[in-house]
Amino acid sequence: MKDDRLYWVWLAESAGKGSALAVKLINIFGSAGKLYSVSPDAINEKDTPSLSRKEIEKARRILQTRNLSVAEEIAAKAEAHGQRIVTPADEDFPKSLLNLRDAPMALYVLGKMPRFDRDLAVSVVGTRKMTDYGRDAAFSIGYGLGAGGAIVVSGMALGADSMAMTGAIMAGGATVAVLGGGADVIYPKDHRDLYYTILKSGCVISEYPPETPIFGGQFPVRNRIISGLSPATVVVEADEGSGALITARHAAYQGRTVFAVPGQIGTFGSEGTNGLLKEGALIATSAEDVLSEYEFTFPRSVSIKAARAAIKDIDMSTYAAESMERLRVMARGRNNYYGTSVYGGKGHGVKKSRDDAAENVRMGDEAPETPGFVKVKRDPPPPENGSPRRIDFDMLDEINMKVYELMTPDVPVAPDELVSPDLPISDVLSSLSLLEIAGAVEAGAGGYFLRRSSDGDDGITSLTDE
Repeated sequence: MKDDRLYWVWLAESAGKGSALAVKLINIFGSAGKLYSVSPDAINEKDTPSLSRKEIEKARRILQTRNLSVAEEIAAKAEAHGQRIVTPADEDFPKSLLNLRDAPMALYVLGKMPRFDRDLAVSVVGTRKMTDYGRDAAFSIGYGLGAGGAIVVSGMALGADSMAMTGAIMAGGATVAVLGGGADVIYPKDHRDLYYTILKSGCVISEYPPETPIFGGQFPVRNRIISGLSPATVVVEADEGSGALITARHAAYQGRTVFAVPGQIGTFGSEGTNGLLKEGALIATSAEDVLSEYEFTFPRSVSIKAARAAIKDIDMSTYAAESMERLRVMARGRNNYYGTSVYGGKGHGVKKSRDDAAENVRMGDEAPETPGFVKVKRDPPPPENGSPRRIDFDMLDEINMKVYELMTPDVPVAPDELVSPDLPISDVLSSLSLLEIAGAVEAGAGGYFLRRSSDGDDGITSLTDE
């Protein structure tokens, strides 16, 4: 008898990550195993009226080419790397993700999965180019959330994301890192110490199979899981083009509560967060602002009193810098540093391309200071992110280009206006995120997007990771 997880892995790989079609098929047939057993002819306009014509054609192609060999290879890799495969059929699959129209069909987990149905999870995201203000705010909020009984969820990225996770760790709280590559691929590799520290009390989750390398288009897709795991998302510091705003948009469309830390007018990292506040996000000046919204919903785990007592009499700025040095948390840009001195370890010999490189780990690998450390394989670094390059449209798939072509140059459009039966909101959001990062569209006030005019297309920059 086949392991039921293989059918879920098969569907995840066949339908693609963030597929609304996969969710529709499960709603129709009940499970991936039952779907695998049906004839392609069973999917038709009469028997599956909830599917569009194009969805019916794609579903039939999936069934016509069905094969478990790839799923079996993935399962073998997961076992070799010590990863658990968690599917919607499992009891510990996060129930909040089941409500997503583009729910993941399989998650690969390293570490101990928390009880998302019992404990409050809060996603905390922000810019990679954090200022000292952003560093202190992210650390302080993460510390207060961890001390107050919340699980801090983030992407382990450079800057504010990892500072929030570091704060929670220093407070003795649990953290969950959702990665944009395989759960065994440390990205950026400079966060190796942080990666292993997270695993001590929390877990690392990925929708991507083991050994999946890093590609920029995976991060916007990943972000929907970061927001989907949590009833609340906090944006600490973000400029107008920050990837943190992608997570905030996912949270808003998923019906989650969005918080933003206010920033000084006219300074870097304030445009995005202050813009969110103008659009209706709740203000977050401390972890208490967030915890107070959920104290009665999660009475067994959330304690504002504990958070307040933990923060009292602590110099958060000094503690944040010391913790940053301890776990070697990095930031990007002029603040590419860690440590307690002026910009700490800035100029310590790690170039930007190495900061962004990924590192593969296997079961049995341990942190450098741990006895029995095993040298691990490293992937080659991605290209330098220096001067802008023309976009390589071959990197965009058919859906991304369809969204782009639906937009009229210089005419503002809301994501909802681009939705159609064969183009769900999840696909629209992911595509807009990629196009925005590429410089092909611009995000404006009120959640509107503007396609750049044809005269400006020559200046389109290449895709970046977040």
